[in-house]
Amino acid sequence: MTMRNLQTPVRPDAFKRSMQPARERASVDTRLPLANFGGEADAWLEPMLADFLSLACNVCNAPFGMMTQLHGDIGLQHPFVSVVNGRGDVRNQWWRFAGQNGVSRSAVDFSLCEAAVRRGRNLTEISDLQSDLHFGESELATSMPHVRFYAAVPLVAENGDALGTLCVMDRTARNLSAAERDGLQKLGRQLEAQLESRRTMQKLEQQTLTDSLTAIGNRRSFDLRLREEWTRHLRNARPLSMLMVDVDYFKQYNDTFGHPAGDALLTQLARVLRSPLRASDFLARYGGDEFSLILPDTDEIGAMQVADRIKQAVARVKWPHTEIEISLGAATVTPSEMCDFHALLGAADKAMYERKHGRAKNNS
Repeated sequence: MTMRNLQTPVRPDAFKRSMQPARERASVDTRLPLANFGGEADAWLEPMLADFLSLACNVCNAPFGMMTQLHGDIGLQHPFVSVVNGRGDVRNQWWRFAGQNGVSRSAVDFSLCEAAVRRGRNLTEISDLQSDLHFGESELATSMPHVRFYAAVPLVAENGDALGTLCVMDRTARNLSAAERDGLQKLGRQLEAQLESRRTMQKLEQQTLTDSLTAIGNRRSFDLRLREEWTRHLRNARPLSMLMVDVDYFKQYNDTFGHPAGDALLTQLARVLRSPLRASDFLARYGGDEFSLILPDTDEIGAMQVADRIKQAVARVKWPHTEIEISLGAATVTPSEMCDFHALLGAADKAMYERKHGRAKNNS
């Protein structure tokens, strides 16, 4: 495990001076953004979708089905993000074919489902997709799984958000019977209710995992996320890094300018710390004026790059009352090292305090 204390420029009298003009610095993000692949908290989704798609296919006598997530929140704590043509896309498809256990996630062709959800709550049914004037050349029709018949029920939240669609498909041109249409629509309403319930539950859970002052993760969410990322680190044999950040002289800042000013400083600092992070990184208020950053799939060099960008971002800000300084410690663990996540946390914390105490000793 590597451990580093990362220092900002030492200015012993910085707190005593008035605010100086911030230095302009440029930072370049050399790390590629990674997709989120969900977490243990979202393990409910795929088994539920497998059941609904199995029922939909049985009701409609269809060999395969799909649930599409479009632009609405479906109640995931860590939403899936696909990278399409270098850009993040929150839309997803979950497929279930005859004889398949579970579901398969993809992001192929959303054109039919985007059109279906614009029809309000009306069922969309296309008996022969390959001869359809609008969608005959769509990817679903011209490549695997070579869809001929397509039927979809829109999934709409109580507030009007277009969550997605529940679809059944066939490789043979056909039509649904009246009973099949009715059954598919009722299943769609039930799936809507399930997703709406998860959306409500996720909002309540998020409140218990969010720091009320800074609106970032709190200590509880940090502990949960660290365990998730540690499990992923072991499973995928990828490096994992952590940064610990602490505001120097914060007690003196509070005593001089008041606790409301200190709260405002922490809120602003949280925004600054979040600015150079990827979607897969995680920021939390660890306690008091300490912040923790979890950097999945990040080696020692990558962690140093993030730390440099954070220091540059802090230096660029025109802070109220006076300049601030931060102490920053980093630790990285590689797949070949034998340790646990407590050791990673302890190493990052130790590196930060070595930096902080070293500065205090130099200033004394």
